[in-house]
Amino acid sequence: MGQTLKTASIVLVEDNPADVLLVRKALQEKGIKCELTCFETGEKALKNLSQEGRLAPDLILLDLNLPGADGVDVLRKICSIPRLSEVPVVILTSSESPSDIQRTARIGAARYIRKPSRLEDFLTEVGRAVEEMLLRSGSG
Repeated sequence: MGQTLKTASIVLVEDNPADVLLVRKALQEKGIKCELTCFETGEKALKNLSQEGRLAPDLILLDLNLPGADGVDVLRKICSIPRLSEVPVVILTSSESPSDIQRTARIGAARYIRKPSRLEDFLTEVGRAVEEMLLRSGSG
């Protein structure tokens, strides 16, 4: 990944513990130096991210199929918070729905990744996407 200037701050909104572990492994395998903060619901993530004085993360990874508020609503709220509006949000979901892809892009998602079913593909795709997003935002 080249020279890392700082430890990136990444927020993962994911209710499946197995997927949280896979994301951690993907980041580790790619050598991405980061602080990963995980929330299992959109409500918890929004409550934390919208706190006054909290620094905006460098990247948000967001599942669409969450308990309570669904990922599309969470994305909409993230994009409406001025200090979070520039944070790239990567949708990381099992949904293959073209309407989900189009809707999240319209709202402001930087990227849409369908969770690959093969472990190697998951690790490679997620690691590469995070690395590209961090480099693009100047955080990697």
